[in-house]
Amino acid sequence: MTRKLNREIKTSTLLMRPHPYRKEGPKGYMLRLAEANWMTAGELQMIGLVYDSMALLNEGLLPPKQLDPDLHACVDRYSALLFDKKRVWNHRHPRFCPGCLADEPFWRVEWELLYHDACSKHGAWLIDQCSSCGRDISWSRTSLIRCQCGADLRAEKSSPCPPSVCDLSEILKNKINTPLSEVPCPAPFTKTNVEETQRIIRYLGTYMDESSGKNPLKVQQAGLMSRSWALTSLAAEISKKWPTALQASLDKLQSKGAERNKPTLNKVFGSAYHYLYKALKGAAFEEVRTAFEIWLSASWQAGLAKRNKRLTKSIVENASWIPANLACEILGISHQRLAYLIREGVIEGETYITDKGRKSVMVRRDNLETVKHNLSGEIDMRTTGALLGLSKNRMRQILRLIFPDARKSGVSSSSPWTVSRFEVNKLLDVGQSIPMLCIPDEGDVTLNHMLRFWAWSAKDIADLIHAVRTAEFLPKNVIEGSLGISGWVFNENNIKAWREKSIQGFGIWLNVTQVAKILGVKQQIAYSLVNMHLIKSELVHGQPNGGKRVHRKEVDSFNRQYIFSTEVGHRLGVHPLTAISLLQKNQIKPISGPGIDEGLRMLYFRNDELERVINDIKNGSSLELILHSR
Repeated sequence: MTRKLNREIKTSTLLMRPHPYRKEGPKGYMLRLAEANWMTAGELQMIGLVYDSMALLNEGLLPPKQLDPDLHACVDRYSALLFDKKRVWNHRHPRFCPGCLADEPFWRVEWELLYHDACSKHGAWLIDQCSSCGRDISWSRTSLIRCQCGADLRAEKSSPCPPSVCDLSEILKNKINTPLSEVPCPAPFTKTNVEETQRIIRYLGTYMDESSGKNPLKVQQAGLMSRSWALTSLAAEISKKWPTALQASLDKLQSKGAERNKPTLNKVFGSAYHYLYKALKGAAFEEVRTAFEIWLSASWQAGLAKRNKRLTKSIVENASWIPANLACEILGISHQRLAYLIREGVIEGETYITDKGRKSVMVRRDNLETVKHNLSGEIDMRTTGALLGLSKNRMRQILRLIFPDARKSGVSSSSPWTVSRFEVNKLLDVGQSIPMLCIPDEGDVTLNHMLRFWAWSAKDIADLIHAVRTAEFLPKNVIEGSLGISGWVFNENNIKAWREKSIQGFGIWLNVTQVAKILGVKQQIAYSLVNMHLIKSELVHGQPNGGKRVHRKEVDSFNRQYIFSTEVGHRLGVHPLTAISLLQKNQIKPISGPGIDEGLRMLYFRNDELERVINDIKNGSSLELILHSR
């Protein structure tokens, strides 16, 4: 009998053709249509009738579009979501509000959405179970307003729910019923459509739950009120007090992960962090990501790495806790110096040991500017000596030799000398990377011993300190517990050989007399080149003859760039005056020399044009021309 009836349905036409209502859900309408024709929703599917505007129009279930464009817009919107966004809908577990169903007996579209758990009109939870039979309500029932057991659904009693859940349900209702541009919704749902709104609800209701499992997004039977109400309640509370409630939830998750060694974003938040930047990466979710990043800047205690490309540059640069390498970059100091400042309590820092045994140091950013100011400020000579481990008398002797920029703090002759703290720190940082020991080895000597017992001049000591600062001659070790630079350890034979080499002009730094010897010119000529800045030099205070020293590389640079007339004459085999005349005939003019500036010897640029002229003269063409003209 049933099979015969089914065959008749396939070939018969609908007797009753009620139109869908505005804001009526697709499944609710199909059930109402089936009931009007003494059929089931399944039997409508068997005859090929689906919820689609064209299919309904062809069956006479929709009026012409020009007669009711709003109704067509609703059906189009619902059918598009029904086929393109299947996860928006609660396909298996129908729910309803008894009060609304009693007012108007049709199934609201918002009741068919996932995570729509409350009626904002009546302030009550929706119902998905029949109190008479105790079973879940089914879409396969034969009557829209009755349970499959025959009980009247309008007689069910609903219970009140929190206002925040009603507000969240109202947002979902507006998203499904009104075009996006016309929906005035609060953050974080300002830019979202209905499907994106549900994704945020699911994210907040699962990942912000401290008791959530490994994969909290996989909610089994999410359409059941018994499963979804806890999720939507948490999401509603967080969105109601946005963004402070989100930040409070993040604080709790961070506290929960505080016992971890070297907590990272991945360890503390797990998939919640990845999901935020993978699944919620569109512009519609910008408010969620922004709130998360603001919290990171203010409250994240484990620091952020610059290589983290997910986070915006401004967040990484403004985070409260930053890694040690970034702190060193900001302060302009070494890692060893930073560790010293943390030990002394000048900077607040935390040390973490990773699972693999690697140590990681994080530093609070908020006091770095004050520390930076103190580090780059000026300190007096007494403080400088105390930091370097040198006596007051020794500092008075070498202060301006090792710190050329030292200056008086006032106009009076009795005003104390001041030194840049930054320059002192740079000198202190030299020893931080050198191995430490308790007692010097045999044949080694400390700088402190040299200062007390060796007859080195102030210039000798300053040259040694400068050689260490420029990595020309580094200490072997540093005595553990020594102050400043006084604990530098050198091999006695090596340091004496270094000094002898420097005295003979074979060191890195040269005096002007040694420069003259290397260039093969008189001292006066060398001094004129230095004074005219053709050879770069540094001022050495308290030394005779201008107190200047020249780095060996500057002498090499001078020889590569310039050539004296005497060298030109030597290469041509003629007197320097004749060489000058020959070059003049070939339009090669000197850049310095008598009659030009303060130079005492004709000087030329050493370039390709000069080399070409010298080669031509050596070949005899120009030389014969000059001699013939004489």
